[in-house]
Amino acid sequence: MSRYLELIYVGPHQAVPLIVALVLWLGLAGLGAVVTNRDRLTEANVIFGWALVSGVFTVVGAFVRAPFLFLAIALAVLAAIGIIHTIRSGQQLFVPGAWRVLVLALPLLWIAGAMDPSQWDEFSHWLPASQYLLTINGFPNNQLPFLGAFMIPGYPFGWPMLTYLSSLIAGQFLNNISGTLNILLLLTFSTFALRTALRVAGRELTAQINWGFAALIVLFATIFNPTFVQKIILTAYSDVSTSVVTGFGLLIGYYFVESLAGRTKLSPAAAALQLALVFSLLINVRQSNLVLCVIIAFAITVLALRDREINIGVYFRYLVLAVIPAIIIYLAWRYHVVVNLGELSNAELNLRPFDSWYIKDIPAIIAKMGVVAFKKIGFFAPMLIACVLAVRGLIKFETKFDRISVLVAVLFLGYTSFLLMMYVGYFGRTSALSVISFWRYSTHNGMVAVVFISAGLIYLFRHRLSRDQLPVWLKGIGILLVVALPLGFAHKLRFDLEPPKPHFTAVAKEVANLVDEKSKIFILDPFGTGESGLITRYHLGRVKTDWMAAFSSPSPERIKKKIAETGDNNYILVHSLMVKGGQFFNNGQHLPLSDKNSYLLRRVGTGWEITRSWQKPANHRN
Repeated sequence: MSRYLELIYVGPHQAVPLIVALVLWLGLAGLGAVVTNRDRLTEANVIFGWALVSGVFTVVGAFVRAPFLFLAIALAVLAAIGIIHTIRSGQQLFVPGAWRVLVLALPLLWIAGAMDPSQWDEFSHWLPASQYLLTINGFPNNQLPFLGAFMIPGYPFGWPMLTYLSSLIAGQFLNNISGTLNILLLLTFSTFALRTALRVAGRELTAQINWGFAALIVLFATIFNPTFVQKIILTAYSDVSTSVVTGFGLLIGYYFVESLAGRTKLSPAAAALQLALVFSLLINVRQSNLVLCVIIAFAITVLALRDREINIGVYFRYLVLAVIPAIIIYLAWRYHVVVNLGELSNAELNLRPFDSWYIKDIPAIIAKMGVVAFKKIGFFAPMLIACVLAVRGLIKFETKFDRISVLVAVLFLGYTSFLLMMYVGYFGRTSALSVISFWRYSTHNGMVAVVFISAGLIYLFRHRLSRDQLPVWLKGIGILLVVALPLGFAHKLRFDLEPPKPHFTAVAKEVANLVDEKSKIFILDPFGTGESGLITRYHLGRVKTDWMAAFSSPSPERIKKKIAETGDNNYILVHSLMVKGGQFFNNGQHLPLSDKNSYLLRRVGTGWEITRSWQKPANHRN
């Protein structure tokens, strides 16, 4: 029992990510109030503030080196002004009663604060990128493309900016705050999606979120979210932020079209401004999100062209205004990549020449995508239903739910087609034929699925079930579920404790203190996946740290050669042995090495000495 409790409580420091994240959320909401007017969608206030931060940092940072700390201070002052003005003018920073959602999600947020980074891409890009911003207070450049561990310097920084700002608030780098931020993003969007679903069903919204509705919000952010994958959500990956901002783009696009038809109190100008903010943010979260912006713009254009109540000329004038900020952000970042990172060959990711695309393999790739879709039917089934209903919706075009279905279907089909193109034109053939990470990339439409599921269910039962008439026992079950499930499944959520990652992390942190900066280190793990090398490189903060793992073709000959090439006073960190003992060291003489331990070995003249050893977990011994 005590061991299980340790999964939930590791110390009072796990409250820090939540406290800092809430301060950041308040500041972003204040900025959102500044950049919009009274005629705003309050549910998206934080997203509007984040869009302002993303835009200002990107445009200024692309042309001026290292002003970020001053920008952060200026934006903090502006956020405070926005908060004060909003309160004094009787406006809302958040939906009234949103604090109840936070209370019910507290167990999940608390566990997130206890977790350590553990996933591959966290160490290979997202965490190093955030650390770079905090240390240099500017974007990477030709002179200093990396700082510490490797990252992709030409990748957009819209998502790492939140970790950067959080670390400024905390006064130290918070490498585990991303999971907390992701949960808050999901809760923020779930609130928006459910309130929109009620509007689509023609229901009046109550002034405040009550406990029953708060439980429903948490359920749709977690259990009823078909893309709630803990190894994505509770990490520093940008997949969740992409999914959430995509969802906001789709729904605000819906409100934009509704405003042009006069079916909502929101003015077309205000809706266009808010859509512009979301576009400018979405394009700056991931390199490929330009595609999502284009698909969303195309989807709402389909609605506008089908809607006889909309003046198409007026629509396109507002649409142009809505995409201009995103174009500015995109061009500013392209300028930075070309001018400030142009000397790097691997600054960003690019498609192969067309003549090397795997055109003939398209049927096989589609078939494999279908296999993955069948295995993840909880997500793909609702999306396919949306596609069917979208056809009906385009023909009849009678209800708000018809319009939601069309938007969802166009976005799903468009992005899935884009992923197919990436397998054909970007990935290597082996990765393409196995549709590597297809499920993970499909989660970028996760909040789109939440939109369709929530809108569909509420619309379906709109005449039978009222939110205000839910039985007390049903509300109680909902509240009990959202509070108890994170605690009951803490062992599933705490994937960061899955061996051997905690061992690799503990060893790497000690090695970082043992090995001086002038000495080189090589990580030898011929039976490992490479995680030991990646984690060690991150904690050492050395871009050029080399390692040998199972996927780098290890052999006794290569190991011998690497050992022979290691110079005096340099190190080899051994996590696994291809042969028993240390016969490759000390000119054939055995070192007392065991597969039960990891070792840090130092070259001394022609021999080796054991500097430090660490016992491996019992279930991690080759």
